[in-house]
Amino acid sequence: EDNIAEVLEEKVTMAVGAPLQISIEPEPPAQNSDVYKMLHENEESSHEPRQSGSFRAIQDLLQTDESDDQGQRPTGTRSVKAPVAKVGGSPASVQKLPLCDKCGNGIVGTVVKARDKYRHPECFVCSDCDMNLKQKGYFFVEGQLYCEIHARARTKPPEGYKAMPVYPNMKA
Repeated sequence: EDNIAEVLEEKVTMAVGAPLQISIEPEPPAQNSDVYKMLHENEESSHEPRQSGSFRAIQDLLQTDESDDQGQRPTGTRSVKAPVAKVGGSPASVQKLPLCDKCGNGIVGTVVKARDKYRHPECFVCSDCDMNLKQKGYFFVEGQLYCEIHARARTKPPEGYKAMPVYPNMKA
């Protein structure tokens, strides 16, 4: 530090032309300033740590178990009961599931709809061979689903007509 002060003093003397006294020692803080008073006020006052209001309320609640017997509670608390499961809720609150046309069970998840009848994807099969009809095409014959082969076997066209499958996107 002395070396730095000497170099600085030489540079200033050369620039100004007169010797300059530089003090490296810091000045003591002004004890009458507001900032000084505020900082030292906190150091001097030794007080206990503060607790939050919610912590204090919980602590009071735990310490006053016997006051609960007399019907008294700390301010800001209320009595609560554990939730109870309802047995056989009202029918309006139960969501109705579509019923499968083949197995009769409710369908949760993916539903296949054909002619206003709902089926599970695994129940969407030919009534004769159990082949999955998804991406294959399906035919209703007497209310039952069939693949093309079994639908042809079950139907007979009137005399003079030829049986021909008709697909929804097919042009005549």
